[in-house]
Amino acid sequence: MTIKDFFLDNFVMIYELIGLMLILWISVHISTRMKRLTQAVVILIFIETVVFYLEKWTQTFDHVTIMRPMFTATLYSIYPVILVLLMFVTSTSKMSKKRLLIMMIPELISVPLYFTSQWTHLIFYFHEPNSYAGSDFHELFSWWPYIIFGFYTAVFVIHTFIYFRRYTQNYIPIALFIMFFPIAGVLFYVFSDSGKDYGALFTSAVLLYYVYVYIHTTKIDPLTSLLNRQSYYKDMQSKGITGVASIDMNDLKHLNDNFGHEAGDFALRVVSDIMRRMQRRWITFYRVGGDEFMILFTQVKEDYIASFISKLQENLNSSGYPCAVGYAQKLLGDSVEDAIRESDRRMYENKAAMKAEKYAKKQTEETKNETK
Repeated sequence: MTIKDFFLDNFVMIYELIGLMLILWISVHISTRMKRLTQAVVILIFIETVVFYLEKWTQTFDHVTIMRPMFTATLYSIYPVILVLLMFVTSTSKMSKKRLLIMMIPELISVPLYFTSQWTHLIFYFHEPNSYAGSDFHELFSWWPYIIFGFYTAVFVIHTFIYFRRYTQNYIPIALFIMFFPIAGVLFYVFSDSGKDYGALFTSAVLLYYVYVYIHTTKIDPLTSLLNRQSYYKDMQSKGITGVASIDMNDLKHLNDNFGHEAGDFALRVVSDIMRRMQRRWITFYRVGGDEFMILFTQVKEDYIASFISKLQENLNSSGYPCAVGYAQKLLGDSVEDAIRESDRRMYENKAAMKAEKYAKKQTEETKNETK
């Protein structure tokens, strides 16, 4: 087995990995953090392929060397790390990152077991003449690397489903297709005892997954992590919309002019965080302008919308960044545009009322001060 054989056997995979690195280099819609995490995944896949071929090379020896168990332990360790890094790519909040770090505990426990197993015989070991053997303790331990990989695969699928569900249901089947085919391929390789490398399969899956995430990123407003104006225009054409709401943040210009754009951006993030926490499968928020937001409701009635808007304004007011809100039910025979015009009208009425209330309070305070 030569270097030439390695490159001939993996030419397509290497081409895809280099291509993905080049795409990452010119990408502008994703964050530096996402680029670095994806680059780390690409490097790990390449390392995995190299290690796989080295382990295959040690199989040709007529005696056991320390290299073979070390290469095997590396292969068992590397697959879950790839999945965890991919989950970090789509993790935006500190809480989700913390949960992922907790999820690393089984992997952190397993890695030392793999690298010492040649001597403990706990999970696997090699004996003369250079043959593989499972655990001396229990058959379940022999399957431990596959159990751990299965655990992280399940977590990865659930994490991805939850991440994309926060934004839209429309493209979840595509994400599931991208994930389940590689999983099916790995299971086929394992149970058919084919001895094939997973590197090419992982490369294709990561490439498709990255393209999918990249396309999804172009639909997200980078400051607020809400869906952007382009997504709003597209989703307006969806069937099942039963209501809309228009939202306009108060005093953003005052914040920008007097305290700088960092203060304004902070306020927008606070407001959008409240919206994202209140988002449901049938309630979708969009940032459509500087301080303008929209909500599309699907398959809900007006009393539900009214109750939701009341709770939303209560949360926004308590944040210190009140917003004017107007909503409208899409009546039978009306278009979505008709409902939007009505929600805009009510929003401007609400904005005028809030300004009048604020002015009245200011006048009352000035009168009290003059009396003192």
